Amino acid sequence: MQEENLYRIVEVSLRQGSARRDIGIMTVRQALALPQGATIEVSDPALNSRSNGHYLTREQLKQYACG
Repeated sequence: MQEENLYRIVEVSLRQGSARRDIGIMTVRQALALPQGATIEVSDPALNSRSNGHYLTREQLKQYACG
């Protein structure tokens, strides 16, 4: 993983069925450390801003962190 990517800030939401519940703002590292059973969506850290409806899955976030 690329160390600098782990410290980017993302907005994290929990997906429950068709509903999405905002969890908060955290680093990529913290988001990846959330429990595996939780279905999370995160704002795109490459955009470095609010997501504007574009969210990444946990797998996509792992790929981003690896560079």
